[in-house]
Amino acid sequence: ILCCLLILGITGSPVCVHQVKTRTVQSGGSVTIPCSYVNPRKPDEDVRVIWGETDGEYCSSGKDIIVSSSGKVTEKYKGRLYREKDPYRNRTEYITITGLESTKRQRFCCQLYNMSHNYVFKDSIQGTLLQFTDTEYITQLDEVMAVSGEEVIIPCYYSKNTSTLTKVTWYYAKEHTTCTDTRIQEWSNAHQYGRYSVVNFKQDVSLRIHNIKLYDQQSFCCVISTSNKGETLESKQFTMLIVADYQPSWDQPTNEISVQEGHSVLLSCSYTLPSDQYTERDVLRVNVYWRVGNVTGLYAYHPYQEMVHSTYRHRTSITEMINLMIKGVTKADNTSFYCFVVVKLCKGDNQCEDKIQYGGGTKLNINEPPQMSHIGRETLILAAYLAVKFFFTVILVVLGCVYGRAKSTKRST
Repeated sequence: ILCCLLILGITGSPVCVHQVKTRTVQSGGSVTIPCSYVNPRKPDEDVRVIWGETDGEYCSSGKDIIVSSSGKVTEKYKGRLYREKDPYRNRTEYITITGLESTKRQRFCCQLYNMSHNYVFKDSIQGTLLQFTDTEYITQLDEVMAVSGEEVIIPCYYSKNTSTLTKVTWYYAKEHTTCTDTRIQEWSNAHQYGRYSVVNFKQDVSLRIHNIKLYDQQSFCCVISTSNKGETLESKQFTMLIVADYQPSWDQPTNEISVQEGHSVLLSCSYTLPSDQYTERDVLRVNVYWRVGNVTGLYAYHPYQEMVHSTYRHRTSITEMINLMIKGVTKADNTSFYCFVVVKLCKGDNQCEDKIQYGGGTKLNINEPPQMSHIGRETLILAAYLAVKFFFTVILVVLGCVYGRAKSTKRST
C-alpha cells in the first residue's frame, strides 16, 4: 500500500500551494494572480496548474474550473484570460484576466493536477479574493519586513469614508484561520498602549509598533467598526511581519560602485537557503527589500509600490529576482543601499515558513558629468570659427566659378 501511495504522491515530502489572499481591482480593469507551488516528489512535467473560481470562503467550497489541465479556457473567459510562467521560478505561474466585472465575492483558486494519473492532488486553501474599489472592504499588505529595534507601520486601508469609523481592533492571526484569533488591542482614539498605537485615528488606523522585537514576527490583521448601523468589517488579508535581527556589521557596506550622474546602475544582492533542511525546490517565493541611507532607512524598492519612497518610485526595478536597477541617478543617490531577502518556504503540507536574510550593502558614488576645460572651450570656439570660415570660402569659390563660366559663355555668343 505504501508503495502505491508514494507512486501517487500522497505521502512523503510536503506539498504547498501558495496564493496572495486578496487583490484590489477596478471594474473593467485587469488583474494578475500568481500561484506558486512546491512538490518535491514529482517531476515538473508531470504537474499542471489548473484554475477555478468560487464565491465561497475556501477553494474547497464548490468551484467552477476556468482553465483545465489541457490549458483550455472556459467560454466565460475566452479572449480575456492569459497564462504565463515565471521566467525565474519553474513552479510559479500567473493568470491575467481583463475586462473584470464587479461582483460581491469572486475568488480564484489554483490546483495541482497529476498528469500521469489524472487527478487533483493539492488545492490552494483560500485562493485569491478580488476586492473591487467600488465596494466596502479592508485591505492589508501580504508582507512587511522590519529590523529589530526600529519602528514599523502595518497598513490597514478602509475603502470608504474613514469619518464613519468608531473603533479598530488589531489581532494576531494564524494562517488559514479567521482574523479574530488573539486580540492585541482595541482603539477608539489615538491612545498608545505599551509599544502599540494606531497612526492617526480616524484618518489612518494602521498599526504602529515601536522598538520591534524578534518575537513580533507574526501575522497581524485589523477589524473595524463603523457608525453605519454598527457594522463590523474584517480584513481578508493578513500581514506577515518578518523581523531581521540587527547586526552592527550591517552598517558598513560591503560593496562600492561609482557611476556618472544621469546614468543607470545595477546593485547586486545575494542570499542562501537558511539551512540544510531546505533545497531550492522548497522555495515558494522570494521577496527583496532595498533600503536607502541605512538598514532602517526609506525604501528604494519594496514589493508593494505604495511603500517605495517617492524619490525612487518608478525609478527602481528588480532584475534576476533580487538585484536593484536605478535609472537616472542623481546627486541625492550618493549614499548607501541595503538589501534584505525574504524567502517563503514549504515546511509542511500547505504550511509555510518565512526566513529573512541580510543580502549586503552597496555604497554608491555619483560622479558629475565631465566638465569641459577652459582650453577645451577655446579650442572648440576656434574650430567652429575655422569651419564657418572654410564654409563661406567654399561658397565664394563656387559662386566665382559660376560667374566666370557665365561671363565666358556670353562673350563666345
